[in-house]
Amino acid sequence: MAENERPEDVLSPEVLDKIKHPPAIDDAMQQLSTEEVMNNPAMTPPTIDDSMEDRSDWKRDE
Repeated sequence: MAENERPEDVLSPEVLDKIKHPPAIDDAMQQLSTEEVMNNPAMTPPTIDDSMEDRSDWKRDE
């Protein structure tokens, strides 16, 4: 330990291992709560691609 480091600044071997070998993103996402998933815009479900011809309620100005 360097002389300017305090004991609480030194990371434990478990923390260092997690930094060097992070979990797979799928494993990390499965551990999230439902609230975190629903409020995270990066994890929104895929949307249905409606073509413009199928929308009778909206017409393009011609």
